[in-house]
Amino acid sequence: MLAEQVGREWLLLPALASLWFALGLYRRYRLIVDTPTSRLSSSAQGYVELSGTAALPEGESSRGLPHLPVTVWLPGYVEDQPFLLEDAFGRCLLYPQAAEIVTRTGDNHLFLLHAIYPGQTLYALGELRTQRHAHGNVAQERRERLAVLLADWKRDDHTLLQNFDADGNGQIDPDEWQNVLAAAQQWVDADIRVQQRLPGTHVMSGAQAGQLFLITNIPPEQLARRYQWAAWLHTLAWWGLMAAAHIR
Repeated sequence: MLAEQVGREWLLLPALASLWFALGLYRRYRLIVDTPTSRLSSSAQGYVELSGTAALPEGESSRGLPHLPVTVWLPGYVEDQPFLLEDAFGRCLLYPQAAEIVTRTGDNHLFLLHAIYPGQTLYALGELRTQRHAHGNVAQERRERLAVLLADWKRDDHTLLQNFDADGNGQIDPDEWQNVLAAAQQWVDADIRVQQRLPGTHVMSGAQAGQLFLITNIPPEQLARRYQWAAWLHTLAWWGLMAAAHIR
């Protein structure tokens, strides 16, 4: 018998490995199927599914290897830099360091790389949080920003005199300096109010313990079917190995 020829333990070990793979693959299948897709404009905080388009962060036009098309993620070269997932309602900054990334080959047959390219449809499953302007110590922020602004104004003597030297004597007198302070305070307060009204920045960088952080450019329905079939194959392998191990 096979169990007697190779030893029962050498059948139990791959059987347990197959069972472990089956459970993990089925868990991924259920997470993709059961987690509803959220829109970035109204997405609740927490564990969500997002679908959108891959893009480079604002101000970045190229990434990857010079002889290849621009990529947002390229294994072995560009693996830790954040990139964007955009839908019709907003943007989410993805930090891929802790993600399980599953990719298909490039659309161009000349570049059969398992990379993620700008413009590709992207699917992400993970913990979403929105970073908003801090409302903590506004007084301290006001003081710090006021000091920086005044220092910038002082470095530009010509503009400072042009705007605040009311008597034209070529210097800022104490009374005129009060006007400088009032104008700077007004500018800082207005800018803080604008920032407080701005929408927060959506970020996805991981998932809570026991949850899956997944990024892929494979359509979720196709990836779910792949996980489902793989889970069934590993389950059949487990059954077969366990049966072989117990046949005398």
